[in-house]
Amino acid sequence: MAGYRLDIVESALSGVVQDVGRRRLASLQRRIANQARADVPVKTGNLGRSIREGEIKMVGPFRVEGSVEATADYAAAVHEGSRPYVIRPRKAKALRFQVGGRTVFAARVNHPGVRARPFLRNAAERIAAQES
Repeated sequence: MAGYRLDIVESALSGVVQDVGRRRLASLQRRIANQARADVPVKTGNLGRSIREGEIKMVGPFRVEGSVEATADYAAAVHEGSRPYVIRPRKAKALRFQVGGRTVFAARVNHPGVRARPFLRNAAERIAAQES
């Protein structure tokens, strides 16, 4: 009876896994970013244009990490929502804005907050569900 011997060279295996992992993660990032751009709430289009695929990093011999991010300064407020808050003027003594064609002045305004619109999370969950 013939015997068999299997020698695994961990460094070589790690290199192969890293290459495959990077390609697979890059594909997932691209699909999630595209889905997020399709799902993002649109007023000006700036938030959708700010969606980027993050850097892919090796964090272990057999583990890769990456991200998809929205870099617009208001992205977190749209994604996570905001609680009600008070708006006060910074330099002037009053806020000025238009309501129904007339100018209104106020010392402060109570903003009602906004509901969360988790476009990144929803995109990632949708793509992950397709992978299962």
